[in-house]
Amino acid sequence: MFTLPEKITVWNAATEDGLGGKTWSGPFVYPARIAFTQKKFTDKNGDSKMSTAVCYSKGAGLLIGAMVLLGESTDATPPSDANDVRALSQTPSGAGDLKKAWFA
Repeated sequence: MFTLPEKITVWNAATEDGLGGKTWSGPFVYPARIAFTQKKFTDKNGDSKMSTAVCYSKGAGLLIGAMVLLGESTDATPPSDANDVRALSQTPSGAGDLKKAWFA
């Protein structure tokens, strides 16, 4: 069994005002496994990047473009040290709905 002993907090953009302002849905706290590791990945634009961290989680709200704090928060908006999800994959077979997210 793949244990998820840590926590992440996720915010997703709810609306944008066209002037750079956003409102957020969340915060949603999910169990996770966090690794501060450099791994090469390809982002949604097809660009190769090097990660600063990755995490595994079953969080339904973990989406590309979400802001993620590696830890727990009750803030209504993402803090300045939150990371944006740059790439996401769903782990196949026995892992079920486990997702892997890359942060750069």
